[in-house]
Amino acid sequence: MNVIIHNWYLYLIPFLYGMMLLIEFISQYSRVAGYFINRNAIAYSLQNTTFTLTRFFSVLLMPLIGLMVDNAYTPSVFIACVLLSFYFVAILGCGVFFFRKSICNFYIRFITNYVNGGGIFHSFFKSLSCNKNKKIKVDISDIDNFIIDFKYFFIACFIYSIHATGIFMTFYFALISPIHKIMITQMSGVINAFATLLLTFKIDPALSVAIERRHDFISAFVSIFYARIFVFFVIAPAIFLLLYKVTA
Repeated sequence: MNVIIHNWYLYLIPFLYGMMLLIEFISQYSRVAGYFINRNAIAYSLQNTTFTLTRFFSVLLMPLIGLMVDNAYTPSVFIACVLLSFYFVAILGCGVFFFRKSICNFYIRFITNYVNGGGIFHSFFKSLSCNKNKKIKVDISDIDNFIIDFKYFFIACFIYSIHATGIFMTFYFALISPIHKIMITQMSGVINAFATLLLTFKIDPALSVAIERRHDFISAFVSIFYARIFVFFVIAPAIFLLLYKVTA
């Protein structure tokens, strides 16, 4: 029990970070469902509604990372915690992609029930309780027909690399430079805001245009989704390992 309590950071921080990103991964398939049933506006609204649930995990996560800094954990321990978080998210992302049809079908039921007059909570639980063997009368076979668009892939890799590493990186610098840790940790909000602006002005509009044109939307969406998984599996861990090697 003492070992579990003493090493809380190795499972609690990756768990909270993973749940935050899992909800975000799942919420993105609301737009895919809206694309198939031509309910793009409500689908985007439900994506944002689902996305707000990530704030709960974010509010819990940030103080715990700050606690590691205040308790002066060694950089190697901090890096290990970060790497566990990244790989856990990558595995969850792969799981979401594997179950993409089930998630998309859920959102189709959710959106349909909501549009037909059900409240958001009623529609949510009704969609969960639907008979899974009941055939969905929407053809979503195109969800498997995609070609990786490397333009979207590389742009998404750049943006999500900032998004994934920004907060952890600022806290890492606060850990190795405790004299300036208050100023440094405040930069996490600046970096996160910058990444959010890039997402808002580049990724979201590109997907919206692809939806409205009904041309290569699935390829664009999957290219961006693949990029996120690639960031957490390869790019973000590589950045932190390099950072540790330079600063240790």
